[in-house]
Amino acid sequence: MKELVKDLWREGRFTPAAPYQRFAYVCGALLILSGIFHAFVYLVDGGPWTGPVSWRKPIVFGLSFGITLITLSWFMTFLRPRRIIAWLALGVFALASLGEVFLISLQKWRGVASHFNETTTFDESIFSMMGMLVALVALVTVYVTIRSFFRVDAAPSLAWAIRIGLVLMLVSQAVGVQMIAEGGNTFGTAGALKIPHAVTLHAVQVLPALALVLGLSAYAERRRLRIVALGASGYAVLIASTMVQTYDGRGPLDLSFLTSGLALIGLGLLAASAVIALRGIAPRLRSTPPILGSPTAGS
Repeated sequence: MKELVKDLWREGRFTPAAPYQRFAYVCGALLILSGIFHAFVYLVDGGPWTGPVSWRKPIVFGLSFGITLITLSWFMTFLRPRRIIAWLALGVFALASLGEVFLISLQKWRGVASHFNETTTFDESIFSMMGMLVALVALVTVYVTIRSFFRVDAAPSLAWAIRIGLVLMLVSQAVGVQMIAEGGNTFGTAGALKIPHAVTLHAVQVLPALALVLGLSAYAERRRLRIVALGASGYAVLIASTMVQTYDGRGPLDLSFLTSGLALIGLGLLAASAVIALRGIAPRLRSTPPILGSPTAGS
C-alpha cells in the first residue's frame, strides 16, 4: 500500500512544486481552513443551513474555492506555461478567490445576505465587488481551458480528463452567470440552479482523479482512455439530469421519470468506470511484501 501511495504521488507529479504553485497551494489551504472554521462556528451557533443568510455560504464557498484553486495549480505541472503567465493566472485566481470568500464571510458575520443584496449602498458595493472577482476567476478558467487543448505533458487519459473537467467547469460558471441574470438561485417555479452549478463544477476533480488511479494500473493507455471516456460520459449524463430537473422548474427532490432515469444512468456509468479503475490496481492492493526471514523472502 505504501508503494502504491508513492507511485500515486509520482504519477501525479505533486512534487517538486514551482513557487507559483506553492503560493496557490497556501492560498487554497487558507480557503479550506476558512470553510472548516465556519463549519465549527455553525455547529456552535446553529441557525438555518439554507437561505440567504446562512453559515452554509462561507463553509461551502471556502471549501469549493480552495479545492478548485489547488486543482488548477496542480494542472500547471502538465500545462507548463511560462513562469510569468503562471504567476499571473494563479495569482489572479488565488487573490480573487480569497477576496470572494472574505466578502461572503463578512456579510454573514454582519448578519446580512451576501448575494443579490442591494439593501444599502455598502451591501450593493459588496455584491458588485463579488461580481468583479468572479469575473476574474472566470477569465482565468477560460485561459487555462484553452491552454489545455494545446500540448499537455501527460498521458492522453489524464490530459483528456483535465480538458473535459475544465470545459465542464466553464459550463458551471455559465450557470452561475445565469443565476446572476435570474436575480437568484431559483429558475421557474422551484428549479434550483445551484444544483447543476455545484455538480458540474467538481468534474474538474473527479475525472483527473479517475485518470490518476488508472495510471497506476496495468491497463494499456488506449484502454485507460476508454475508461476515462466512460466516466466522463457518466458525469455528463448526471449533469444532464440536474439540468433537466432545474430548467423544468422542479425542486431538487421533485424527481420525474426522465430525471431519475438520467441520474441512475449517469451514476451507473461513473460507478462502472471507478470499479474498473479499482480492479486495475486490485492486484497491487492485495500484494504484501514478504516478511524478512520467511521461506519466500529472497527466493
